[in-house]
Amino acid sequence: MLNRLLNKWHYHKNHGNFNFHVFLFKEYSKVKNSNSFNHKRTLFVGAIGVVYGDIGTSPLYALKSCLSIGGLPFNEVNLIGLISLLIWALLFVVSFKYITLVMPVDHDNEGGILVLSARCMLLKIKHLAKPTLLLGILGMSLFFGDCIITPAISVLSAIEGIKLISPSFTPYILPLSIFIITCLFLIQKNGSGQIGKYFGAIMIVWFMVIGVMGLASIIQNPIILKSLNPYYAAHFLATNGHIGFLAVGGVILVLTGAEALYADMGHFGRDSIRICWTYFVFPSLILNYLGQGALLISHPEAISNPFYLMAPSIALYPLVILSTLATVIASQAVISGIFSLSWQGIMLNYLPRMKVIHTSNKHFGQVYVPAINFILFSMTVSMVLLFKTSENLASAYGLSVSGIMLITTFLIFVHAKHEKKWSTFKLSLIFIPLSLLDLSFFLCSLSKLIDGAWCTILITSIVFFVIHTWIKGNNALATKRNKPIKSIEQYLDTHILHKETHIPGSAMFLSRLPDTIPKTLSTLIQLNKFLHEKIFIVSIVTKEISRVPESKRFKIKEIYPNIFQITADFGFNEIPSIQKVTHWAIKNNYILSDEEIFYFMSRSIIIILNERAFLKSIQSRIFQLLCHTSQNGTEFYKIPHDKVIELGLHYKI
Repeated sequence: MLNRLLNKWHYHKNHGNFNFHVFLFKEYSKVKNSNSFNHKRTLFVGAIGVVYGDIGTSPLYALKSCLSIGGLPFNEVNLIGLISLLIWALLFVVSFKYITLVMPVDHDNEGGILVLSARCMLLKIKHLAKPTLLLGILGMSLFFGDCIITPAISVLSAIEGIKLISPSFTPYILPLSIFIITCLFLIQKNGSGQIGKYFGAIMIVWFMVIGVMGLASIIQNPIILKSLNPYYAAHFLATNGHIGFLAVGGVILVLTGAEALYADMGHFGRDSIRICWTYFVFPSLILNYLGQGALLISHPEAISNPFYLMAPSIALYPLVILSTLATVIASQAVISGIFSLSWQGIMLNYLPRMKVIHTSNKHFGQVYVPAINFILFSMTVSMVLLFKTSENLASAYGLSVSGIMLITTFLIFVHAKHEKKWSTFKLSLIFIPLSLLDLSFFLCSLSKLIDGAWCTILITSIVFFVIHTWIKGNNALATKRNKPIKSIEQYLDTHILHKETHIPGSAMFLSRLPDTIPKTLSTLIQLNKFLHEKIFIVSIVTKEISRVPESKRFKIKEIYPNIFQITADFGFNEIPSIQKVTHWAIKNNYILSDEEIFYFMSRSIIIILNERAFLKSIQSRIFQLLCHTSQNGTEFYKIPHDKVIELGLHYKI
């Protein structure tokens, strides 16, 4: 755009009749009214509302939690050092690690822990294939724990402000928090798009308010500006020993939500997220943390709640309301994130097929998973009732965040070494400090095991166990389903050669793997004397990429006269649909538009043989239960119910 402006300027200037002010006004009007300008503005507002909801509400509880951990001596030097540590953690982890290193590693502008894991698996490094898969699953499990604790701690920390208005409100904090959390999960079925359009405006106001609050406090006590010097962060760690190390476990709280910058990149774009962070969100957060530190230097008694006590008493009511709205938005962001991650997990067969509702026809990726929503709601309310205060929950919070950050650093290292081919010197220069920092965060969070980190470990272990059981069980089941044959053509020639009478119309048989005979087809060949005029063996393959271009989605070959093999490739962020396959076949004249089509599906019925169990007894029963509750293929692949013939097939494993 700048080059275009300069070229026009020089042209008009050289040809006379040039008025710079009129020219600039006209060009600005063109840009402002263009779709590009409106689109970018929408992305900026959306990024502020969704991406930064979690990290943006950390000032409500982060500093207070840091000062309460490990009995840190409360004095001016320690306070300046701690604020310096918070600021430089944000700068190093978010600005450098995520924006500079992690976000450029995408696939078609999509990001997230599964995308990163998939990118590393595509490198086909034999000795890293299984560890990469396990780390991707572990990242999913940790994120699930994060999504349970985030709504609990965010809403609790906001509602706790009412006791500053009047101590008589204290008994109502828990009931009111549970009520808000209940409402939050009830509205999920409407889709985040319905309320998402208001997120940006509210969060813009939020960041402006917390920035102004911090600036006003800094003006009253500017000595806190020393915290901008990293020397004080290093001095804090060097002089406080074990207690300083424990305080680092609280510093991780200012980084909660950093993963959202990468995970939501596909929705808002790398540039929008980077610009919003650098020029708006980061300055607002820095001002607020500095402001809280300035307040505590002058008024140490404000340690009970430095965020709210920065505001004048007359502003407490509107600030509590604004904080509550901001925390609901922060919670909504992670809930939407776990829905999207669950959908990716289902498509990659990391999770059983669950009912998934796509809540928007205009915006890709907005999904609602009722089963996940119910589980999250139940466990979030349990967290509130178990821990009761945001300060107690802070002990359980950091482990999931630090764990995801550590996994991300390792996967980025693998990508930099094996795909970008970085030198050993460059890898050491960048990843040794990053690994030490992430490992410090993780170990500090792990040190709070008794205080609450045990809860994160328990949730993560359960989720990891279920996912690993499903993957392991499916691998064992696949060996039963897909018995190798020498040649599809030879098989069909042997079994169909003498079947001269055919049923009018077409039949589609779903096969889990290309170049294999579906069990439904082989069963019908054995039982029936007739087959349809045209047979399509359809394999829907989920690729380890987010989306597959339409031009490369479908492949077809005629493996026998009037018997076709169709392979339909979908990315793990896409909606697989047999109707898309059918429409493609009609469009390319493989099927007539008025031709009757029947779809043949199989439904696996699992029988566990304990004496030859491939899993331990508990895992085998869980896998059997997951298979029983898994959504059938008719619903999942959007097949018309009146055209489906389903066969129940028993498998002994």
